[in-house]
Amino acid sequence: MLPIALALIAATSWGFSAVLVRKGLRDLSTQTGTLISLTAGLVFTAALVAIFQLRELLSVSLATVAAFAVIGILNFPMGRFFNYLAMDRLGVGRSTPILASAPLFAVLLAIVFTHETIHVGTLAGIGLILAGLYVTVTAPR
Repeated sequence: MLPIALALIAATSWGFSAVLVRKGLRDLSTQTGTLISLTAGLVFTAALVAIFQLRELLSVSLATVAAFAVIGILNFPMGRFFNYLAMDRLGVGRSTPILASAPLFAVLLAIVFTHETIHVGTLAGIGLILAGLYVTVTAPR
């Protein structure tokens, strides 16, 4: 039950943050909002790591740091900037379901780069994601 509760808390946090982003972008540019969000996240995360896992952080290999640096560039600055831009232009109700299509891209990239196999459940999930995207994108504003 705890993992499900944690996932629901994470989903609630993402949903709440989307609404706050939409409100904040009324007064700020997308670039400034992204910078403030990234800076606040970095400070908060650095404090948590320093408190709870400093020893583990100091023992990480250079290859692992490089991999996470790439993730940090793709996920946080680029992903968040384009997410905020979409929320500003489309609104939360249309941009959030499109953002939720991330598993589709994760599956496709996992097949290409890690040679994962597709099962019936995965295909069904891909179909549902595509159907949701279709409904979201074609719905009248």
